[in-house]
Amino acid sequence: MRRRSRLTALALGALALGCSSTPERADSGVEPTPPDTSVLDTCVDFASRFCAGAEGCCQQAYAAFDQDGCVDVFKREVCRPGADAVAAGRAVFDEGSIEGCLRAHAEEQAVCVPSWPENLELRKRAYAECRTIQGLTPLGGGCSVAATCQRPAGVATVECIKGVCAAIEVLPEGAACPFPSGRVSVCDDGLACNATPGEMGVCVKAIPAGGACDGRLLESTECGLGSYCDPDSSTCQLTTNMGGSGCAQSSECVSFECDRLADECAAAPAVVSRDTCLGRPVAR
Repeated sequence: MRRRSRLTALALGALALGCSSTPERADSGVEPTPPDTSVLDTCVDFASRFCAGAEGCCQQAYAAFDQDGCVDVFKREVCRPGADAVAAGRAVFDEGSIEGCLRAHAEEQAVCVPSWPENLELRKRAYAECRTIQGLTPLGGGCSVAATCQRPAGVATVECIKGVCAAIEVLPEGAACPFPSGRVSVCDDGLACNATPGEMGVCVKAIPAGGACDGRLLESTECGLGSYCDPDSSTCQLTTNMGGSGCAQSSECVSFECDRLADECAAAPAVVSRDTCLGRPVAR
């Protein structure tokens, strides 16, 4: 149950821009038309503004920041793949969503290291606002990049997972849900998915904080994401460990990562990754 580190789950997945047009044939006697770079230029401008806004969070989380490196990551991982999608007619561009998307990212950058309930609210805002690229391939269709995939309506985005367009949603009560592990849709705050690993379940009301739960079962989801069943008191407790000692299961950590041997939670992730902030992979 590891929450995905986001270069972008909200940022790069939110804006895959593209460009180009088909040049005239060289033997036509007509001077070739230069590629239309307007959408690519818009992407780079978006990246510059996003990265500038991320500096404070980068400094808070990693004590480092590289504006040019951050923009280069966008060019490589978003702008150029997006350009191919638009040029191939597999996606369309909606410039009107850019300002709302940047505002949504500014909200998450201000929080920087969110709790799980905060994370859900930030996701909802970004899912609603960041629809600058609209892919045309329906869910379930083949893909190599998310930019070509058709975004579902509502509180949802889309990703290309194992070559297939798949929706990533914040699900309401009663919706079918997978076991919450990896890049999957999750139930909204106050809800829990009653699925078992490998099977589908349904979003049901989670046991509230202080309510009785089965303390014999580690990694139970009955309290909902952002809460855990305390094995000592057999009651649901809110997850507050942002990183440090004191965990017996991953659900006790905001990062969803518990080193049981060390009895320690991994640090809760920032909304921008280290690689995004520094513009390059960091040796570990």
